[in-house]
Amino acid sequence: MTIDHPRKMGFVGRFLGSWQLAVGELAIVALGVLVALWADQAIQTHQEAKLAISYLERLQTDVRADIDAVRFSSDQARNRLEIIRQVEAWLHDPSASPDPDSLVLNVHYAGVTFFPTISRFTIEELKSTGDLRLLKNKELKRQIADYYNQIGLQIEQWIGASEAGNIETYFRETAFVLEPEFRIRAGTIDPAVLQRFLTSTSDGKSSSIVDVLDSTVKIGATRADADLMLNRMRTRSNFEGYLRNGMYWAHLSAQLLDGVEISAEALNGAISQELDGLTR
Repeated sequence: MTIDHPRKMGFVGRFLGSWQLAVGELAIVALGVLVALWADQAIQTHQEAKLAISYLERLQTDVRADIDAVRFSSDQARNRLEIIRQVEAWLHDPSASPDPDSLVLNVHYAGVTFFPTISRFTIEELKSTGDLRLLKNKELKRQIADYYNQIGLQIEQWIGASEAGNIETYFRETAFVLEPEFRIRAGTIDPAVLQRFLTSTSDGKSSSIVDVLDSTVKIGATRADADLMLNRMRTRSNFEGYLRNGMYWAHLSAQLLDGVEISAEALNGAISQELDGLTR
């Protein structure tokens, strides 16, 4: 019997050649998949890095707006403290004869606190979307968390306590000192001036408490009205205590806001440093 070795060898050669070709094609396909995955991951990493920079820029914009608002409110708290001191001086001076309209306005605004508006849009978006993970600097993330915790403790809780204190004490007491129509007029402010006052932007257009006072409608109080108000202030047993309580809150407000401003300035600097490193 004759064995056809060349034919068998040819078959084996063709088989091995096909197998090697298949392995080569599989390797090429696998390499292509890996390259595609690497490219996709590189693109995603680049996009996430850009998004992280965008978030940091927006956070910095928020914090800088906070600095303006907090600084402005701190100034107004000190203005309120001076208003309260003026009212107290009139209270203790039997010969005091303040301008009737000024007396109404000062008694009214001795109890008014202008709270800062804190910008939370970016931090809330970071938390709700889970994109806080994009911020890789752990120390910066801790500083951000500490800042917004401080906002919650030192501003939001203080606002609640201050509002409750004013409503339950001083403002309730002024209802027995000021005539209702005078209180309404004292609280009637030019909307444009009030808007500038409340936004307290850094563009030089914000208003001061003086602008607000000057924008109120004419009170129309008379000398007799002023004398009656002074008499009520001096004879109502709780008025002076509530006034002094307002003095404490105005002072405390300024101190707390100064502390928040320091934290905001520090966070602004840390974000600037992080952005410098990421954009080089």
